This record gives sequence, C-alpha cells and structure tokens, in this order.
Amino acid sequence: LKFFDMFTRRHIRIKVMQAVYALHKDPEQSFTAVRKKFDKQLLAAYDLYFVMYALLIAIHKRAIERFEIKNKQEHRERSTLDISPNFVENKFLQFLGAHPFLNEKIKKKRIKNWELHFDYVDQLIEAMEKAPFYTHYLEQDTNWSADCAFVVALYKEIIAPNDTLFDYLEDQNLSWADDFSLVNTFIVKQIKKIKPNQSSSLVFPFPEDQKEEKEFGKQLLKKTVSKREELENEIEGKTPNWEADRIAQLDWVLLQLGISELLYFESIPPKVTLNEYLEIAKDYSTPKSNIFINGVLDKLVKEYSVTNRMKKSGRGLKE
Repeated sequence: LKFFDMFTRRHIRIKVMQAVYALHKDPEQSFTAVRKKFDKQLLAAYDLYFVMYALLIAIHKRAIERFEIKNKQEHRERSTLDISPNFVENKFLQFLGAHPFLNEKIKKKRIKNWELHFDYVDQLIEAMEKAPFYTHYLEQDTNWSADCAFVVALYKEIIAPNDTLFDYLEDQNLSWADDFSLVNTFIVKQIKKIKPNQSSSLVFPFPEDQKEEKEFGKQLLKKTVSKREELENEIEGKTPNWEADRIAQLDWVLLQLGISELLYFESIPPKVTLNEYLEIAKDYSTPKSNIFINGVLDKLVKEYSVTNRMKKSGRGLKE
C-alpha cells in the first residue's frame, strides 16, 4: 500500500458484495441507484477517518479539562479521573490539536460526535487509566517517540477493541461497522510515520487518491450486475450436493463476484480471487459457506483452464 492508500482490494470487494446483495433483495432498484450507494459507502469511510482523529483530539481536550479541575480541587475531594501531566502534555496529541488542515476538515464536516456524546470520551479515558501501559507512561521521561508510542497503545488497546464505541458508530452510520477496522489500522500506521513539528507528514487520504481501486470496484459491480444471468448459468450444475433454495443468497452473490473476476479481470490471479472470497465468506456468511464457495470456484477454475475460457495476462497469472 502507498502511504496515503486507505482502501484495500478486499474492502472494495466487501462494498461491492453489499451493493449486489442489496440489489438481489430489492430488484426494483436501478443500477444507477445501486452505484450511487456504492460511491456513498466509500465516501463514508473517509468521514469515519476524520471522526476517529476528532476522537483523539476530544480525549486530549477532555483530559486537559479534567486536569485543570483536579488542580483547582487540591484541597477538596480528589477528581474521579486521575489525569497525569504526561498525558496532558503529550506532544503528539498537541500536534493533532493544533494541526490546521485536520481541524479545518473536522470543522467543515461538522463533526460534533464527541461534543454531543462526551460520555463515550470519558469512558475511554477511564479505561485508559486502568491499563498497564498508562501506568508505565506516567513513569517515563516523555519525548515525541514515547508520546507517539503511547497514543498507538491507546488506540490499539482501548479505542479499537471498545464494543460500546463500535456500537455507537454503527448506529451513526451502518457502513462504519465495516470501515471501523480498516480506518483504525490505517490511523495506527499513520501515527507511526508522523514526524514532530511537520504538519505535512500527516498525509490525508482522499477519495481521488485511489482511482485504481475505486475503478476496480465500479467495474466489478458493473460486470456482476450486467452479466448476472450468465454468471448464474455458470453456477448451475456445479452444486450437486446443494439445493438452490438451501444456498444462502449471500453465497450466490459471492460466487457471482468470484466468477466475474475469473472471467473478466485478466490481471487478477485465480488464487487471489479464491482466497479473497473465502475470507469474505468466513466473515460475512454461514459457517459452511467458505467450504461451499471454495468447492465451486475451484471446480470452475479447473474447467476454465481446460477450456481456455479464463484469460489471464501478466507474469505468474496463467494457470
């Protein structure tokens, strides 16, 4: 992946799968409508990216407020949140809070999730305070490297695995459920590469940056929808142990996508196609779906190789 590339091919395939599945569920939809939903879902992932950076800024801002309150209560009851000066003065979080383009984007997108729902921010801070990495951080002499490592630990151990946060984001935008892991992984990679006092080292992803991946998704969607009847004919007779009405509808969609790649996408190796849809089936369909899909696609790859119907170009692509 290039540094600014956020989407993986698998994520694109998942978005196409969801679009085709929606069309199967509601055949009255026009292809234009389905295509627009696909584009909208891709854009939603970029919104989540800024929402998650806004969360880091909100956590830091809230911690500073708590720290100031605690200082004012020196002779009163101790504040419930014991925020340390190390965290308040975290150089990386200060860098985010002062980043001109990032904060301008957050403002333009009107991201106010954490101002309106600061209880999620408090819950994350409370969870952070109980973590061993936080205690270790308090004992350190901090610098940029230590501050970045701390934020990575905060992200990986507290933010990313938080089910309550995940449920909240899913309620805000259903497609964010699929984007959550992708965006989190991307942000963690970014944090590790950002340089101190260089705002330009935070390279933002934009929809226009990944033309090749988006074009792949659009073509896969177009081919699968326009050639649905032909693709379904390819499946007939290849599922002797499975009655048509017993096959999960999502599995039909995955098979159509897989066959579409095998027949119409010359640059994608068959092994890549098989592996990708097996993994997607494991995550999204029934427990036995990956076995079923593997059996059908493997049988078709062998058949297409014999009949020379599968045209693959490029080194290592011919089967």
